[in-house]
Order: sequence, then C-alpha cells, then structure tokens
Amino acid sequence: MARPPIELDALIVGGGVAGLMTLDAIHRRGGRAWLIERDALGRGQTVWSQGIIHGGLKYALGGSTGAAARAVSDMPARWRAMLDGDREPNLSAVQMRADRCAVWAAAGARSMAGLLGAKLALRTRPRRWPDDARPQPLQGIPGMVLSVAEPVLEPTSLLQTLAHHHAGRLLRGEVAGIDASPDGAAVTLQGGLVIRAAYAVLLAGEGNGQLRQLAGLSEAAMQTRPLRMVLARGPLPILNGHCIRGTSPWLTITTAAGDGGERVWQIGGEVAEWGAGETAAATIRRAISDVRDALPSTDLAGTSWSTYEAPRAERAASDGGRPDQPGLIQDGRVLTGWPTKLALAPILADSIAALIPSGGEAPPVDEQLPSPVPAPPPWMENRTWTPVHSAAPA
Repeated sequence: MARPPIELDALIVGGGVAGLMTLDAIHRRGGRAWLIERDALGRGQTVWSQGIIHGGLKYALGGSTGAAARAVSDMPARWRAMLDGDREPNLSAVQMRADRCAVWAAAGARSMAGLLGAKLALRTRPRRWPDDARPQPLQGIPGMVLSVAEPVLEPTSLLQTLAHHHAGRLLRGEVAGIDASPDGAAVTLQGGLVIRAAYAVLLAGEGNGQLRQLAGLSEAAMQTRPLRMVLARGPLPILNGHCIRGTSPWLTITTAAGDGGERVWQIGGEVAEWGAGETAAATIRRAISDVRDALPSTDLAGTSWSTYEAPRAERAASDGGRPDQPGLIQDGRVLTGWPTKLALAPILADSIAALIPSGGEAPPVDEQLPSPVPAPPPWMENRTWTPVHSAAPA
C-alpha cells in the first residue's frame, strides 16, 4: 500500500553542516522538520573542508572593514560557545584538531607585524607565539609566529554529533520531483513517498543545481569554484595554520589522525586553486615544493601524497567573484542556500529558520526507512598515493 503523505513545516534536502544546523535551528524554534540526504551525511564540501572556523584573517591582512569581515569575525566566539556546550546546538562532543591556528610568513615575504595590531577584521587580536612553545615544524622558522583564535574541528565528528541530536529526523533517499505551489511544496522521493512541507529547503551544495531544475527553477543562481586539495600522510608533525605571502594566506595546513597512528595533512591555499586546472601529479609536485619553502626544516621522507577535487558551490555573484557571506534565495515555497564557509553555517541556519512556521513536533521517521550515516574523510577513500622517498628535492 502507498504510504500517506508526510506533513511538515520544512523538508531539508542535503545533509552537510548547513543542512544539519538548519534542521537543528528549525527544531529549536518549534518547527516540524526532516532532513533527507541522498548519499552520506557531509559527503562533498563538509568532509572536504579543513575544519577551520575562520575568523577574518584574510580581511585583517587586507585591511578590510566591510560587512563580510564583521560577520565572520564573530564566528570563532560563537563556535567556541557551542563547542563548550554553552550555546545550542551543543557541540561539546565534537573532536578538535586545534584550539587555535599558527600564522607565519614564507621566507622573504613581507613582515606580519601589522597583524599584531589588527582590529578591523579580527575580533580577537593575534598574539605572538612564544619562541620556546612554537609548534614543532615552526621552531626553526625565522621571524614571528603568531597565534590567531581560529579553532580547528574534525568535520566527521561534527556531522556525527549533529546527527546524534536529530536521529529521528534523518532520512536517506533521493528526490525525484519537487512540486511547489503558493501553499507549500510536495517533494516526491524515489520509491513514491511524498512529503508535503510548508517549505522545501535546498542545502545540497553542488547538488542544488539539479534540485532547482527539478523544481523548475534556474540553475544560474549557483556558481561552482573548482579546487584540488592536497593530502600528505606519514610521520608528519602536528601543524594547523597559515603561511602568509603578501596580503593573503598562501598555504593552509591542518592535521588529522590517519590509520595506524600516522598523521594526515590537508593542504589548501594557492596550490589548491592552481591545481584545479592541473593534473594530480603536477599539483603534488608543486605542493611538495611549497611545503619545503614554507617549512624548510620539516622532513618529508616517508610521506605519501594524493589529491582530491573539491569544487565549492556558492550563490552566483554578478561579477563571478567569490561571495564572502552565506547565500539564500527564496522562490516562493522553495528556499535555496549555500553557507559559503563552514564557519558561516550558523548564520545561514538562523536566516532560514526565521522563515519557517512553527507547527509543533515532527513525527519520527519510520524506523523501516533507511537513515544516512556520516561520510568518511577523503583520505579514507580508495585513492592513489605517491610516495616521497627523500627529504631533499630531486
């Protein structure tokens, strides 16, 4: 027998950090909401991310004082309150990679002395890291090493924690159709289940394009920025931070635990943007060269390297540039959002939750229906690794 339609205030499509935080915000406001994920929670932009809660470093380097700089500068404090369990959602169970980021200048780069007095875009003033307490890879770096209040969390643990809070509101399935009217949206899933909601909320990252097409909406509302991130694994030291050149971060490295006690570096920055148009082999060669320039005393012998494509979906900008704030579009009863940065997901969640009516507690998802689980991090997927046999360049 066909199942009767489910009645909700909001159906969220997309189980990354934006979708899960929006589900939480709607639920806490008294709205009836479910979340549907086609594959695994966070697969794509959330698990591809380095887990940094950005607080405005690039704006401080560039001297910006705009609305975007002010918005992102509040994020580390808000996330710290959630991570400490002092603000909802309670994220005290989330595993942390670091409570702050290191910032240092590449050899020959302009001094970062101006960052010490930066108040325009950083809510918390950077502090000089004592020379005798620097992270091990930075102990031989000439010049200052600064500490900036940007916590680094483990994205997979974040997904697990948020999913645990809403276990009865998560459904794994694929959307087959979206029929919106002035009164609401009927979302049909593969298999025939129909969910009727006051609002359909599309938060599927790059998948928003296809979902908008199903709803009869323009895909031109979204732009995609290609990136090729780099991974290194092996006997690496712990490091979470940014190497600066000029007025922007040049190389960003975060450290996660791999299998068998090894460590994994996720490497982004200019090399990830450059590598989007290059082969994996060329990107790895440049990444190794950049790391040796940024960390000349670090021994890379015994490490293996890989890359993964990590395109970032964003609300389209009229000039094609990068947006600095969350993007949200309302087309009647269909809402489409992009958080832009991991750190900004709570702002997008608040904006969406404010539009959703409050209809009481949602019925739990039928236990016979499949539930999504968090996606693995990129280094745990089946991929090709290139070994580095020597500590010195060839």
